[in-house]
Amino acid sequence: MEQKTLSPSQLSEFYIDVFVSDQVRDFRDLLSIPDSVIKGTIVDIGGGVGYFASAVRSDLFNTVRVIEMDPVSVEHCKSKGLEAEVGDATNCNPKGDESVVCFNLILHHLVANSDHETRALQAKAIRSWKGSSRKLFVNEYIYESYIQGLSGWLIYKITGNRMLSAIGRLVSKIIPSLRANTFGVGVRFRSHNEWQRLFIEEGFRVIRVIKGANEQVALPRRLLLIKNIRRDSFLLEASN
Repeated sequence: MEQKTLSPSQLSEFYIDVFVSDQVRDFRDLLSIPDSVIKGTIVDIGGGVGYFASAVRSDLFNTVRVIEMDPVSVEHCKSKGLEAEVGDATNCNPKGDESVVCFNLILHHLVANSDHETRALQAKAIRSWKGSSRKLFVNEYIYESYIQGLSGWLIYKITGNRMLSAIGRLVSKIIPSLRANTFGVGVRFRSHNEWQRLFIEEGFRVIRVIKGANEQVALPRRLLLIKNIRRDSFLLEASN
C-alpha cells in the first residue's frame, strides 16, 4: 500500500490561512471552550507552516505540536516557536501527552493506487490515535453528489490517472473552475455520510458535528454530478 504524495510545489499551494479562522471557531465550539479546559498537547497533523497551530496556541495557550511531512514547512513552524517534527500522517507514533489530535483538510490528500488502498490509508491515519482519553478534531471537505458518493470517486479517478489528468489540465486552461492542484497524484473527497461511516467503522464515536456553509459550485463542476461542497467539522472519540 504505497501512498502517493504531492510535489513540494503542489504542497505549497495548500499552505494558506484562508480557512484557519473557521477551523479555530469550530474547534472551540466542538470542544465547548471556554467551558471546558484542554489538558495536554494539541497535535496538528499535516499542519503545513503552522497557521492553525499558531492560532490555537495564541487562543488557548496550550502546547501545540505540528507533524508535517515537508521538512521546509517544519522549519517554518519552528521559526514561529512551535514544536514541530517531520512525520507521515499514516505512520505516527503517539507520545502519550496528546489530548486532541487535529486533521485539518488533510485526510482527502491521503491517496494510493486504488480506492480500496486509499480508504485504508485514511483509516490508518486516524486509527493510530485511538486512545481512550484522546479526542480527534477533523475538518474536512464534503462533496455531496446527485448520485451518492459518485462525485468524490470521479474526481479521484480523474486526478489520479496520468492520462485523464493531462486532459484535465488542458481543459482547465479553458475552464479555470476545473483546475485542480492534485492532477497526476489524486485526491479522495467523500460525502458527509461516507466520512462518518469511515470514522465509525474504525472504532470512533462521532460526538458532535458542525456543518459548514455550502460553497458555490460552478456550472462546469456540475458535470461531475456535484450537488454541494462545504467544509464540515467532526469531534471524535474512541468507542468503548
